[in-house]
Amino acid sequence: MSAMDMGQVVPGYVTFVGGETSWAGRQFMSFSYSVNGQRFHKSLNETVDAWSTATLRKVSYGLRVGDPVAVWCSLTDPELCCIGEKPAEKPAILRWIESLGSLGPL
Repeated sequence: MSAMDMGQVVPGYVTFVGGETSWAGRQFMSFSYSVNGQRFHKSLNETVDAWSTATLRKVSYGLRVGDPVAVWCSLTDPELCCIGEKPAEKPAILRWIESLGSLGPL
């Protein structure tokens, strides 16, 4: 079982929205959350959903500093996280390409 198989949803809040330039078609956003007394601070591009610009645009739309957000995080590795109830499902082609990396140099 991987760290992505089981998770929990914890409360978090938006710590920054903005920036001089947009990223992936939207403004940069960061957030904080706590798990078992440990505080984590992440940007959207550090989440497990960073591969999907559509998901990132959707979860960050209209958010402002201080807004509450639901944060999904892995039970075994709370640094693995995303905004929302669960990570978005990766398309099969992306999973296949990632699996090729485990084969090593060809």
